[in-house]
Amino acid sequence: LRGIMMWSVLAVSAIGMTAPAASVTPKVARVVPSPLPTVYVYDHCPFCVRVRLALGIKNVKHNVNFMANDDVATPTAMVGKKIAPIFVSGDLIMPESLDIIEYVDSKDEFGPTGMIKPASGRTDFKAWQKKVQEVMRQLVRPRYVKAVGFPEFAQKDGRMAFIKNHQLPPYEKAEWKDDKVVPMDQRLALYDEALTKSNELLPELNAALAELEDMIHCPECATEGGLSLDDIDLWSRLRSVTLVKGAVLPPKVRAYMEYFSELGDMPLYDSMAI
Repeated sequence: LRGIMMWSVLAVSAIGMTAPAASVTPKVARVVPSPLPTVYVYDHCPFCVRVRLALGIKNVKHNVNFMANDDVATPTAMVGKKIAPIFVSGDLIMPESLDIIEYVDSKDEFGPTGMIKPASGRTDFKAWQKKVQEVMRQLVRPRYVKAVGFPEFAQKDGRMAFIKNHQLPPYEKAEWKDDKVVPMDQRLALYDEALTKSNELLPELNAALAELEDMIHCPECATEGGLSLDDIDLWSRLRSVTLVKGAVLPPKVRAYMEYFSELGDMPLYDSMAI
């Protein structure tokens, strides 16, 4: 399929990402379906990370195909629109991260079922995510397109497509995407400007990260009672923090990030941080 970056996770790790160590014992034996399922993803996308993390936790061998960020044809041919992640297993083609996770955690062909508990409904995590949304956008989005190692941004077209579709303050998405309101040269300038403001923004991010220390139950689960969709969502959103040089993860938060990086076979970004 045109536009797919056929890079293995090992290849991606080799060019910058911090590969997870092998010190965490898998919760279940290796599951090798036949044929292997394939996920079509972007590496930076937290919804894609959810699915990859869940498959890693379940120890399911699978193929990972990174689509170029400007590739419209590939996802549209499969599900009718540009979207990620997409899960393909035999004749099944499924979008939407939570639907995919529910499916793979309910089918015996993907190992023991019910490994991932439902979301707890905690409102403090949602409130925290809303609180840091703007500062994270300003710190992380420019780094996605500047860092070396994201397969979806290996070519300029992919980077430009991301910038056009992902606004920075003070603009809302609709006005940002309107070339008459924010032309491309202005978008590029705002992305560059956001990088120069990192030292101004980092104290706000680090203060918020410090709050997480008491919110996370332990390195193995964010919510008391065991691994759940709380972890799938929280870890997938926090992963991008490791792309920000100067971001300070308190001890428990760092242990949490490293535990799920290893258990889920999902590299962090420490070694490519800007």
